[in-house]
Amino acid sequence: MSRKSLKRPILPILLLAVLLGAGGCATESPFVEFPDITFRHMPVINLRVVDIQIDNKVPRNVLAPHVGHKFPVPPVKALRRWGEDRLQAAGSKGTARFTILEADAIETPLAIDQGVRATFTKEQSERYVVTVSASLEIFDENGIRRAFVKAKTERRRTVAEDITLTERRKVWFEITEKLMAEFNAEMERNIQRYMTEFAL
Repeated sequence: MSRKSLKRPILPILLLAVLLGAGGCATESPFVEFPDITFRHMPVINLRVVDIQIDNKVPRNVLAPHVGHKFPVPPVKALRRWGEDRLQAAGSKGTARFTILEADAIETPLAIDQGVRATFTKEQSERYVVTVSASLEIFDENGIRRAFVKAKTERRRTVAEDITLTERRKVWFEITEKLMAEFNAEMERNIQRYMTEFAL
């Protein structure tokens, strides 16, 4: 057999090895699409004002341990959407101001057992604490504040050490969704209780 004939199968074999290797190294894509969190399906809250302002007092912080900017729907975005979707001007004078006071997500690493027991158990490796708060104020035509309410909610969640990025993003989305449902309920109660003069 000639040396030339021995070399022929090498290229197809190498290509097959590369393809198999690429398949074995395939990783999960973190770019899974999540729906936006909106409140358009809820009835609007009509306020006896002519104008509604939305003010964000939360500075953008992308440094650890702050991770809210990584969430599929950042808490600050969810709060702004609440103000845009639920509040509606239905008066002839005065101003309502919805102010985002807090919208933060903190990631804290947890201690993991490195002993023999750790070989057989999956431990919780990070804790997330997510907090949102906002206020709603009513000002008359002279700029005097006539009413004020505030709502604040917080949720905590830990994740296992073997969690994938997609699963982690799903946890972040679920935290934000539940947190905003609680915020919505609290703010609605406070408006009904303390803003009866201004809420239609």
